[in-house]
Amino acid sequence: MADPDLTDRHATAPSRYGALAALTFSCVMLAGAWQIIAAATGAATLEFPRNWLDFREGRSTGALEKQLDQKLPARPALINAANSVRYLLTGSGGEQVRTGRDGWLFLTEELRFDANGSTHLKTRAQLLGTAGRSLERQGVKLVVALVPDKARLYANKLASARYPDYNAARYDDALNALQQQGVTVVNLLEPLRDAAVRGEVYYRTDTHWNQNGAKVAAKALAFAIQQLGLDIEKTGFISQSGPAVERPGDLIRLMGLGDTAKVLGLLPDTEAPVQTRQSTVESTGLFGDSTVPLVLTGTSYSLRANFHGFLQQFTAAKVLNAAQDGGGFLQATTKYLLDDSFSQSKPKVLVWEVPERFLQMQLDKEALWLKEVKLVQ
Repeated sequence: MADPDLTDRHATAPSRYGALAALTFSCVMLAGAWQIIAAATGAATLEFPRNWLDFREGRSTGALEKQLDQKLPARPALINAANSVRYLLTGSGGEQVRTGRDGWLFLTEELRFDANGSTHLKTRAQLLGTAGRSLERQGVKLVVALVPDKARLYANKLASARYPDYNAARYDDALNALQQQGVTVVNLLEPLRDAAVRGEVYYRTDTHWNQNGAKVAAKALAFAIQQLGLDIEKTGFISQSGPAVERPGDLIRLMGLGDTAKVLGLLPDTEAPVQTRQSTVESTGLFGDSTVPLVLTGTSYSLRANFHGFLQQFTAAKVLNAAQDGGGFLQATTKYLLDDSFSQSKPKVLVWEVPERFLQMQLDKEALWLKEVKLVQ
């Protein structure tokens, strides 16, 4: 099924007049650089773009990058120049990034069609249901925080100004599948959508929610945890912000543009970083601090924009952050459940943060996972 955001190039390309100087400069750089490379390594050893689609989607420049990594010390500048030319000519962000309107960028994964997505979703919902029941027998309540796609919330900023029809029901399908398995799942789409009317809740140049979005999500999650009626030891936290700074997003990095992004009109987000600190002094027992009542596992969303700090503030409880960058669906939770900190001191609540797209992706170790982490015999 065709994805309009993978085919519409003209709607996302920057002004050709405004970028003419940068294009000329980049071409001159590439021409000179190629002569140096050819003289130093032999042009026959480097791979040219095979066709226009390879160039537009970044496959050629990706292969070239690997070769330059071994053959030329000045590779970053050359790669930036090659990716800049591609962006100027086609408006493309490469394989991993889709360029949108008004400087917005999106992760390609959010817009892809998974042929067996419904089956994968059902399998993972069953896994989470079984895990939740096993954890509850051990006195641990599983709460799933379902993170909506940035592209879903900001479909009007996509090149096509429309979220793909084939993924339109994915979030609701995930909520329903998890609820049918008896999983406590928190709908973060509704509060984030409401907040997006008043201000941005995701970064323009990054995959993740910004501090405003993280705060909204943490507040909704904290409310759901409070509704469980658990006896959780209270600890006070306070959040404070510093001066505003530029924050270049991960999608700029994935485009391979580096410092040339600003020249091309892709301006970084600006934000005043917030830090959360404990504001109350606790008494301790004979053997030190009490057990941390909440544990957070999941992906990079839990490591960005002070989400962990906001969650502590709104739950008024200590939260151990066991999330991982690039950890996929299972890795962070696997590492935590197999760690001594879980077996020796179980929390009251395990929050498992999951981006919606992960539930429909190709299965990995799900079939054996429950036994691996000792949640079933």
